[in-house]
Amino acid sequence: MKTTIAVVGAAFVKEGKLFAARRSYGSRYVIHKYEFVGGKIEEGESGEQAIVRECREELDADVTVCRKVGFSSYEYPDKIVDITVYLCEMPGGYTVKEHEDCRWIPFSELSADEWAPADRGILEELREQFGANYALVTGATGHIGSAFCKELASRGENLFITGRSAEKLAALACGIMEKYPAVTVRYCPCDLADEKSRAAFFSAAAGYTFSRLINVAGADIQKAFGRYDEQKLVFQTRVLFEGAVSLTRFCLKYRAERLSVINISSMSGLYPMPYFAVYSALKGALTNFSLALGEELKGSGVTVTAVLPGAVRTRPDVIEYIKKQGLWGRIAAKSPEFVAKRSLKAASRGRAVYIPGVANRLLRAFTAPIPLKLKLKFIAKRWSRTEKDAF
Repeated sequence: MKTTIAVVGAAFVKEGKLFAARRSYGSRYVIHKYEFVGGKIEEGESGEQAIVRECREELDADVTVCRKVGFSSYEYPDKIVDITVYLCEMPGGYTVKEHEDCRWIPFSELSADEWAPADRGILEELREQFGANYALVTGATGHIGSAFCKELASRGENLFITGRSAEKLAALACGIMEKYPAVTVRYCPCDLADEKSRAAFFSAAAGYTFSRLINVAGADIQKAFGRYDEQKLVFQTRVLFEGAVSLTRFCLKYRAERLSVINISSMSGLYPMPYFAVYSALKGALTNFSLALGEELKGSGVTVTAVLPGAVRTRPDVIEYIKKQGLWGRIAAKSPEFVAKRSLKAASRGRAVYIPGVANRLLRAFTAPIPLKLKLKFIAKRWSRTEKDAF
C-alpha cells in the first residue's frame, strides 16, 4: 500500500504571472521541473504554518497566506501526494536557496509538461482564476455602478464587482453573464465603512489582476452638520473617501500592465457647500487625491480620472429633487448610462478631470469667477431648505 503524503504549495501571483521554482533535486519525475514553493506538513502544523516555514527555508522570505486556491492528488509509482496550494503574498524579496532558479511566468505561457506531475492538476484552476484581467467596480448594484458594469460587459471586459448586498451582487452578475456569455463576472460583498469587511474583501480578491478600478460607492447624505451623529459621520467619511483610497492602494498592488482608475467625485466638491459640508468636502478631497496620484504615477502605465457629475437620475427621491430644480435641473441632469459611457471615454483619453454634460461644464465656467463669499451665501440659502439621507 502506497503512503500518502500531505504537502503544501505557495502560489504567488503578480501582474498576470505565476511564480515558479525549478527543482534541482529529486526523482526523475520532478527534477528540473517547476513546482510551487512548499513541502511536507510537519506534525502539529497547519497548512498555513507549513507554508510560512517552507518559504523561509527555501526562499529566505517572509510571506503572508491569503487563502486556499487549489487541491490536487497525484499517484507516483511509490507514493501518493496530496497537495494543497495557498495564494500567498511576498512583500519583500527572496533568495534562491534550494532550486535551480525561480521566475515569474505569464499564465498564457504556462506549460503543464514543465511542471512536477503533482502540481500540474492545479495549474488550469489557477489559470482560470487569475489568467484574465478584471475591472473592479465598487457600489456595483447602485444605478451608476450597474451602468458602468453593463457598459464594460458590452465591451467584453471581465468584472469583479462589490457592494454591501451579496444577493443583489449575485443577481447583477447572473444578469450580465446571461446577456454576455463571454464575460466572467466575479463578486464579493463588502461594507467599505468596515475595516474587517474590507480586509475580508482584500483576502478574497487578492491575486486577481485589475486593469480598471471604478470607485462608485457613495453616500449622498445631505443635511446640516449639527444633525449628524457620530455613526453617520464615520460611515459617510469612510465610504466616500477612505474606501476609495483603500481600494486604489489594493488595485495598484494587483494591477495589470496598464491600469485605469476612475473615481466618481462630484461637482459638489468644487466649492465648500453649507448644509452639504461633509459630502462636498469629501468629494473635493477625492478629486484632489485623484489629481495628485495621477501626477505621481505619470508614465507608469496608470491613469487616474476624477469624474465630477452634477445631478444624476438615480433613485426616485433624487429624480423628484431634480424636478424641483426646474428647467435647468432637467437640462443639467444626466442618466447613469450617460455618465458611465462618457466617463470611460474621458479616461481612455487620459483626462485627469471630467465633468459629464455641456450644461454642467458651462455652470462650472460661469461660477468660477464669482467670489467665494457670494457663492457660500447663495449655496447656504438654497441648500438650507433641503435634507437628504437615504442611508
